[in-house]
Amino acid sequence: MTEQQFVQWLNDIDTNKDGMISKEELHTNKDGKISKEELRKALHDLGLHFTRWRAGRGMAHGDLNHNRYIDGNDELEKLIAYAKNRWGIVN
Repeated sequence: MTEQQFVQWLNDIDTNKDGMISKEELHTNKDGKISKEELRKALHDLGLHFTRWRAGRGMAHGDLNHNRYIDGNDELEKLIAYAKNRWGIVN
């Protein structure tokens, strides 16, 4: 996956087109948090393989308070940084 493809995916998620991806836009059940399963589904939609494993690793790196959810901007930034470094996103 290229960085452009990843950015396009993020743009598709940015439903209010404010240039920022909020946790509300990324998760699907509108509870204000991103679960491991929501992340797995997003990775699957991107066409990535080993989505269960990748979601687990992404949560391990992004879930700073260890509550099993990505639920804050700091956590979302950590997840995006991890994705860029580990999921084959290139410039």
